[in-house]
Amino acid sequence: MRELFKEATRITNYNIILTIPLIVFVKVLDLYSLYSKYTVDTTPKFILASITILFMFGVFCSGWFYMVEEAIKLSKKVFVLDEDRARATLNLFKSIPEGIGKFFLSFVGVYLIFLIIQIIATPIVYLMGVKIIGGLDSVSMQHLQEMTIDPSIATNQGMSAFIDSLTPEQIVFFGKWSLLFMSVTSVIMYLLMLWIPEIIYMSTNPFTALWCSLVKLFKDFYTTVRLFLALWFMGFALMFINTFAAFNPLAYIVMSIVLFYFSVYFVVLIFLYYDKKYIDNGIVKDDAEKE
Repeated sequence: MRELFKEATRITNYNIILTIPLIVFVKVLDLYSLYSKYTVDTTPKFILASITILFMFGVFCSGWFYMVEEAIKLSKKVFVLDEDRARATLNLFKSIPEGIGKFFLSFVGVYLIFLIIQIIATPIVYLMGVKIIGGLDSVSMQHLQEMTIDPSIATNQGMSAFIDSLTPEQIVFFGKWSLLFMSVTSVIMYLLMLWIPEIIYMSTNPFTALWCSLVKLFKDFYTTVRLFLALWFMGFALMFINTFAAFNPLAYIVMSIVLFYFSVYFVVLIFLYYDKKYIDNGIVKDDAEKE
């Protein structure tokens, strides 16, 4: 496991250009979301905006994840000169159009399936939370709605004022709900951990890939849980630090860079694990020997 993390670090460092498409996509999505916030005021506009985001997601994911796979393949090659490695790394950008052509429809399906999962899971989690934790009384709910409507809540100062306005009982209440949502989100993230590599390496059908990824996930349950927990704690620590960094512009910029790096590292590590487990020494190799 330790060697896997070291190799993932090496691959991420050698292929740091993987962060460029990710940063561009996040910033474009932020700008489009901000634009839509002030222009989408009718149902047709909302539908058009939703379809646009769907296509943006499909284009980015299909191109970028295929680029990650090519980076994993590139890491297996031996280069005599650093110039040759740098040239081959830059050529990873050429794999983006190919990935879009191969996997665009697959990731449109991924988006829709994930949306369905969210629609199904949300009321279940809500009912479970109401039963376990309980709901707010009508007076507190009205007070909460009045505070959340306030535009100043979106700022750091407004958020601080919002938290200060809560009673100790409300803070504990929202803390329990946050813990519940975080736990459910973590479980879902674990269940979907091998879904994307399965699509890129094995099956372009998102439904088939989802089922096969779940089978592989539980077949090697001990290893996948350890891998996920290690990444989860790393991500949690970074998000915790980022919460305090938001109050300092320089620290916020540094943490933004670190979070983008970690996002790439996270994906590279999952792809590397899948490649080593099922491509180099697993199913694909075995099938090739049989043929």
